Amino acid sequence: MQMTPSLTDTCQRFLDSLKGYGVLMLCPQGTIQVWSTGAQDLLGYSAEAMLHQPGVKIFSPESVACQQPAQWLQQAVDLGSQTQTAWLIHQNGSHLWAQQTLSAMRDAEGQLSGFSLLIHPVPREEVPGEASLQTARKELADIKFALDVSTIVAITDRRGKITYANDAFCAISKFPRHELLGQDHRIINSHHHPKAFFQEMWETIGSGQVWKGEIRNRAKDGSLYWVDTTIVPFLDADGRPYQYVAIRHDITARKRIEQEIRLLNEQLEQRVLERTEELHTKNQDLVNALVQLQESEKLRTTFISALTHDLRTPLVAQKRALEILQGRAESLPEKLALLTQRMTKSNDDLLKMVNLLLDTYQFESGKIHLVVEPVDLSSLTTGCLEEVAPIAEAKQISLVNDVAASLPPVPGDGDQLKRVWMNLLGNALENIPPGSQVRIVAEEQPDTVTVHVEDNGPGIPPEHLPHLFKRYFMGDKTRKKIGTGLGLYICHMVMGMHGGSISVDSTPHQGTRFTLCFPKVSPQEAHS
Repeated sequence: MQMTPSLTDTCQRFLDSLKGYGVLMLCPQGTIQVWSTGAQDLLGYSAEAMLHQPGVKIFSPESVACQQPAQWLQQAVDLGSQTQTAWLIHQNGSHLWAQQTLSAMRDAEGQLSGFSLLIHPVPREEVPGEASLQTARKELADIKFALDVSTIVAITDRRGKITYANDAFCAISKFPRHELLGQDHRIINSHHHPKAFFQEMWETIGSGQVWKGEIRNRAKDGSLYWVDTTIVPFLDADGRPYQYVAIRHDITARKRIEQEIRLLNEQLEQRVLERTEELHTKNQDLVNALVQLQESEKLRTTFISALTHDLRTPLVAQKRALEILQGRAESLPEKLALLTQRMTKSNDDLLKMVNLLLDTYQFESGKIHLVVEPVDLSSLTTGCLEEVAPIAEAKQISLVNDVAASLPPVPGDGDQLKRVWMNLLGNALENIPPGSQVRIVAEEQPDTVTVHVEDNGPGIPPEHLPHLFKRYFMGDKTRKKIGTGLGLYICHMVMGMHGGSISVDSTPHQGTRFTLCFPKVSPQEAHS
């Protein structure tokens, strides 16, 4: 609203009468309409030189008024008035430390008619020294640099119009600063998020609460980027937001990795589905049983029973028939004898796999209970070594029993512990070359008895060690054919039921050691 000459003259005479104060009247856009004599005395500029100039011309370039003039005016509109101290520029180039109060003026209808700017010099003793000013400027410069290289910062007014954008915001959005200022964030909207997403955001910050979330934006060149965003509302004296500060961090790389992981998972799921379909085609009866097994625990039990009867029973019968043929191998044609031998090996492997599956089910369903009694580890070791001696002799592998007969017995289930011994011995014999050695040694500690089953074979690849005792873990062929991957898993469960533990360490080309640790108390006491 333009002031009439008579009103301007009246204001000018009144303002000129204020001693020690400089008064400016600004139009709604911030242009100087009235320049008082006091302002001329304080800053040296004549009224003719300053009329119709931007009001921020009198401020130091580092001031908020100079750097964000629109925000400086808008805060006065939002708050009614605001008082700050700032450096002002004298006509001769010197600086004046002054308190300045910017107030919004409204007409009878409540419409903004302009601003009044009251300037009052701060007493000399309160003027910050040049050293402290330089320190403050350096600190501000350091903070700005740190923000620009690490954080994306934007400030908006209460309507969402951008009033400040730091270098990092300009860099990631690829918009120059002058194209961002005065716009709202729709300029970088990628239309990835639904409207409800931003409605919830505005409801949160509009109520004075901090909002956090991840947003996908679109840069000026059309490229997409993700930012982890925190929006902090700044509240006026009435508790209403007058501006918002958005602090963002670029997470585009992380989101890309997450997307790649999702795609890999989808591909893996697809491959699993394809492989499963192949298995379904080969054995539809088994597929039906597995589907039913997933539907209820009762059908799961039914499937295990079917597996026992339909697979194990004929395999046992087939094994007996093959044993009869092997007993007459000398009278069979050479090709038939060789085929019988191969079928016997395949039958044994399949029967072993079925037994391991059944044993795993028994363990996991809690149907196996330990029969605890004192177990002589020396006798157990001797018996197991005798059983595998023919295999070791055929492969020219030496067996060493260093478990002393004086070793105290441990409480446990002898049959289940034998399973552990035989599994570890079998694994070693299957995977070490001729001329190697398998050794079992035990030692007694105050509260425990430790048994080591060790060999000087090729060792286990380091990347396999953390997974050896997991169910269905399948290593490569450098160590062994793990088959179903259940043998060591069952050993781990058996040792756990005894309140003990099993661990492994191995050095490539030097050997492997499995360590079994038993408490000298019963398994029940060990678990209590």
